[in-house]
Amino acid sequence: MQIVSIFQIILTLCLSLLFAGNASSLSLVYRVQKGDSLWEIARRFQTSIQAIKRLNRLRGNEIYPGQQLRLGPSIREYTAPNGPYYGSKPRAPAQQSRAYLERAQSRPIEDYRRAAGLLRAFDAEIRAKLEKVRRSKLSLNGWKIVIDPGHGGTDPGAVVANIDGVKRSIYVVEDEYVYDIALRVYERLRLYGAGVHLTVISPNHLIRENTQASVTFVNEQNEIYNDEAYNRRNHIRVRPGSHNLTRRAQIANGFFKGAPSRKTLFISLHADNSPNRPRGPLVIYLNRKGKIDTRSRKFAQAMVSALNQTRIPCQIAGRNLAVLRNNRAYAEILVEIRNVHDKGEAWALRFHKNRQTDADRIVDGVLNYVRGR
Repeated sequence: MQIVSIFQIILTLCLSLLFAGNASSLSLVYRVQKGDSLWEIARRFQTSIQAIKRLNRLRGNEIYPGQQLRLGPSIREYTAPNGPYYGSKPRAPAQQSRAYLERAQSRPIEDYRRAAGLLRAFDAEIRAKLEKVRRSKLSLNGWKIVIDPGHGGTDPGAVVANIDGVKRSIYVVEDEYVYDIALRVYERLRLYGAGVHLTVISPNHLIRENTQASVTFVNEQNEIYNDEAYNRRNHIRVRPGSHNLTRRAQIANGFFKGAPSRKTLFISLHADNSPNRPRGPLVIYLNRKGKIDTRSRKFAQAMVSALNQTRIPCQIAGRNLAVLRNNRAYAEILVEIRNVHDKGEAWALRFHKNRQTDADRIVDGVLNYVRGR
């Protein structure tokens, strides 16, 4: 017992040193394209002409192609075995138990502003990649797609026990891993030319390529809905939870406003803990009291074909779910990408390469559906 205790102390100290990491910064930088104006750039990145001019010390409104513009303040970046984190990092180096959580330390509107700024920086990186994509590859140009990362805020979803390589207990938190997959889906859909929107955003989480899968993501309750006006209410109940699920469809409907209805899709992402179903994905379409939404079912069938594997088949079901009801998307589905009741499925989520594969297959499902229209 003494040897184990000494080992655990040494491990904790090592993780703490690694978790402290080196702090660098992420800057929101945009490279000006032909035809851009300060007005258009300010509108696109939800800032002001005056703010851009102040950050870049511009005297006038003239800009030129190839010029790099800072569009926001630098965001502190913390390297960590389960990171990176931006702006802030959790107190614990990994999820400590099923019950462990870290409550938000800031008001919802403050976390929203940090999250929106972080997402704008992510968008700037994606736009830089888009410059190198041929127009013929933008097969989702004109589409509007909402990605709904399941749970978040005060609702972590499933928190399940797993083991690391030497059979020590570790814990996997559904909403943290699903959010990471959602960001990967977001990026890939954007690189196909789609307009993409997230219903839930985080003030410190971008794609995490964790170097040690044993150092699991911490249940931070700092996520907020992607809705500025809603977050101005200084109350914990504006954070995502089971009590305000309908907010997700409302956010999506706002994003879809004015878009061609036939080019709108909604995908809610989860990784459930279901002892009564086998491992592997499940795609759910809207079946409201026996009335099947045929467009939702067709989208689900296209997604199933992308998620199916020989040894792990994808299931499909129709259910009357709150995030799918009253949704203005032309077709809406919920994807349980893995069943974390299965130890192997929860184990797989911990590895960033598997999360990227999951994201790629979801994007393939979208492409299947669009090509089959």
